[in-house]
Amino acid sequence: MIRTLVLFITIYLALLAQEFIPPAPFLDGARLLLVPALFCYGALWLPFPGVLMLALYTGLLSDLSLLQVDGNQVEIGLGWTMLFYVFIGSVLHILRQTFPTLRWEIHSLASGSITLLLLLAQYLMVCLRRESFFVDGTVFWQIMGPALMALFIAIPIYFFLKLFPGGFAWRRSRDELTS
Repeated sequence: MIRTLVLFITIYLALLAQEFIPPAPFLDGARLLLVPALFCYGALWLPFPGVLMLALYTGLLSDLSLLQVDGNQVEIGLGWTMLFYVFIGSVLHILRQTFPTLRWEIHSLASGSITLLLLLAQYLMVCLRRESFFVDGTVFWQIMGPALMALFIAIPIYFFLKLFPGGFAWRRSRDELTS
């Protein structure tokens, strides 16, 4: 219970904090995204109803922070990020049952993948709304840079959240799974 509350509060604070973290000049100005790595931890750790609540919470906060209006056209609208997080959370919740224990390597790889998919989806949405598709080195690093940073930032996030008590029993006996 405590870890769940800390996770929800940390996602809100991370959404605020990532606005003030300067871009990485060595990755062509890519920005660090903390929220997908935190969501990934919750999706791999919480029971399924908790994953759905976390997905809706994270998606709503992300949508409100990313709301982009260009003239009379909304480029990144409300609701799509919630659907993205619900889908990804469901997939991670299903995949976690293939792993005997939650390890930092799994969390790190999933965080990088989620960040990459999220940014690709945002870019494609904006391109489709503008009816133009443009890719160069800057666009590549704006998408790939945060995904690479997520691989490495996920490790301290994992160990930080492991410090808090409580949690979902990762291993279940076969009797509990069959009943």
